Amino acid sequence: MSKLKIFGFLFGIVAAFAIAWMEPPAGLTVPAMWTLGIFVGGVIFMIFDVMPDYLVTLGMCTLWALFRTVPFDKAFSFFSNANWWLMVGALGMGVAAQQCGLLRRISFLIMKLFPATFRGQTAALMGAGFVIGPLIPSSTAKGSIFAPLSVGVNDAMGYPRKSKASGGLFGAVWMGFVCIFPAYLSGSFLCYMMKSLLPKDVQAQFDWITWFLMALPWTIIVLVLSYLAIQYLYKPEKTDTLPKGYAAEQLAKMGPMSRAEKITLVVLIVALLLWMTEKVHGISAAIVALIAMIILLYAKVFDRAEFRAKMPWDVIIFVGTIIGIAAVFPFLKIDKWMGTVLAPYVGPLVSNPYAFVAGFTVFIYILRFFFISQTGTIVIFTVMFTPLAVQAGINPWIAGMITLTAIMTWNTFYQNANYIITYSATGGELVETKQMVKLSVAFMLINLLGFVISVPYWQMAGLIK
Repeated sequence: MSKLKIFGFLFGIVAAFAIAWMEPPAGLTVPAMWTLGIFVGGVIFMIFDVMPDYLVTLGMCTLWALFRTVPFDKAFSFFSNANWWLMVGALGMGVAAQQCGLLRRISFLIMKLFPATFRGQTAALMGAGFVIGPLIPSSTAKGSIFAPLSVGVNDAMGYPRKSKASGGLFGAVWMGFVCIFPAYLSGSFLCYMMKSLLPKDVQAQFDWITWFLMALPWTIIVLVLSYLAIQYLYKPEKTDTLPKGYAAEQLAKMGPMSRAEKITLVVLIVALLLWMTEKVHGISAAIVALIAMIILLYAKVFDRAEFRAKMPWDVIIFVGTIIGIAAVFPFLKIDKWMGTVLAPYVGPLVSNPYAFVAGFTVFIYILRFFFISQTGTIVIFTVMFTPLAVQAGINPWIAGMITLTAIMTWNTFYQNANYIITYSATGGELVETKQMVKLSVAFMLINLLGFVISVPYWQMAGLIK
């Protein structure tokens, strides 16, 4: 263990006991203080990367039950939470789609529809990411699976690696497959996690289609302006095109659609349609996802061994324990206390929706230089700002949406685990991080603009009163 991790470990332990032994302020109880102490200690562990996030949050829930600050079934309530089971089923669907090769086939089919130029293929890569986005609830998986596409297209077009053009092709994959994930509830496990942190009545408002529609202005702005930014920042020095029939050749190498691909395609289409129409038929999205996963397992699209090995069980446990945290805070009225304490300081910011979305977004941008854990950022600030948003007549989904997007900056290499994985999936040879920083800055501005422009839309939709 490094000296920094040792410091973080000791700091976290001291902070936890210091808070736990404090005299409870008005509105809190002794169990609430112990709960807060354990929570703050865990946050410090995540900041200093003392241990993996899922072990930290699992430890939090275990300690709450051990010290009886909350009942065991409250600390581990995620096993009965629909969002958790929805995520399990959706991740299983994603594993099946990845294993059978369907996603790469869809990508090449989309690439065939676009011109073979730099502009055309960057649009194709972003378009493919947008279409495939809701099929895999893991931005990490999408980055690792599809980053090699940018390498293949770059080399086929004859661009030198680490050139402006290669940066543009990589940027198209990064923006289209990874950064756009908040557009869909099923775009990433982070979306399910964020939703689970919201009050029950707010969670009930956001089925798959409502989430998509409420995020739509942001989605359009980010896709369109990111594409234009790539054309401006990474315009090739010379015009090259893909060899004629490149996408068709790649499809030919894959051969005809396999039985597994056909089954997976049908299951995914039906599941997406049922998710979109949940308010019409009343079948829970979690039930749809679980039935879809059961069918794919029964049809042997992926088997028991792959179910054990390919499912991201650390992520599943992590999100489950986060759901436990979301249940514990209201149980002990910690969320209301936080809202009361913070209101005098951030009340003026929250009272103006434009100031809120702009100020909160910039705040997360700055914080990310120091707070490395993306999941930790989502948990802490969604929980913290939810009561404040409710008091100001702002739907807390907006605060959660801001954290989901603002954590995706990559101004430094260490900032973004998704970026590191996507970059590494190219072999680290296609681009240099320093040439991608300017796209990060562009994304920060575009993301901010997307939220500001979304405010009138959200007001008309009733998310801002």
